Amino acid sequence: MMAQRALPYNEITSDCILMLDDDVLLAPDSVENLLRAMEDNAADCVGADSFRNQDLSLASKVYAAVSNLVFPRRDDGWAFKIHRNGSFSYNNHPQPKFYLSQSCAGPCALWRKDAFLHTHLENELWCEREGFWYGEDVLLFFKLYSNGGRLGILYDSGVSHQDGQTASGAHHEDLKKYYTRSKASAIIWHRTIWQGRHDLMTASAFAFKQTWLLFVNCTAGVVFLKPQIPVLFLRGLWDAYRFCKSITYRSLPAFISNTTQR
Repeated sequence: MMAQRALPYNEITSDCILMLDDDVLLAPDSVENLLRAMEDNAADCVGADSFRNQDLSLASKVYAAVSNLVFPRRDDGWAFKIHRNGSFSYNNHPQPKFYLSQSCAGPCALWRKDAFLHTHLENELWCEREGFWYGEDVLLFFKLYSNGGRLGILYDSGVSHQDGQTASGAHHEDLKKYYTRSKASAIIWHRTIWQGRHDLMTASAFAFKQTWLLFVNCTAGVVFLKPQIPVLFLRGLWDAYRFCKSITYRSLPAFISNTTQR
């Protein structure tokens, strides 16, 4: 959760902070591998390839592409990329090495302490006050990247994710997830993408994605005989719009705090 990360860490005197979820398994040399990659590549943060998107079944890859426009990419030297519409793409054929990245999965990452504190994660606690945790990894890691930080993924770190699902299991069974995801993804897109790119192409990319997702949610409503699914999706978009117009949101410090945008 965001509140568990957005701390001053005054008790930590080392230069680095290893952040872990409680369902991550480390090999004996995992931390050494992450630290070596950080030093060799002058990185501010090195994350483990926790979810291994490239190893998903074809059916799972198709589902991710259809349900959220998340696509695989050829090996272009990058791990993950965040696109104008708010979705991400992943390297489908990575080699067992370090890649630069625009985002990262949250279960395991080694940070330089000063780089982490400079992300001012306390400015993103609004997401918990709004009642969702969906997408908070993008708020953290893409914020580092957007502000000129050097983020990378190590594909042979020896870290494995055990997928405890202690916090998310009930969420996936609740129809409210369609509202939560819609609202969260729209607000996070506005905060992370739109605030740095006020142009027609970005607006069009987001509009196309939401139109496509409306079609997907309408189809799901018919297939599962749950007409409230598209209603919840649209309610999420509307409440996201209202929040982005609120004084609370507009008073947040800028997501990009310097002139270096990549």
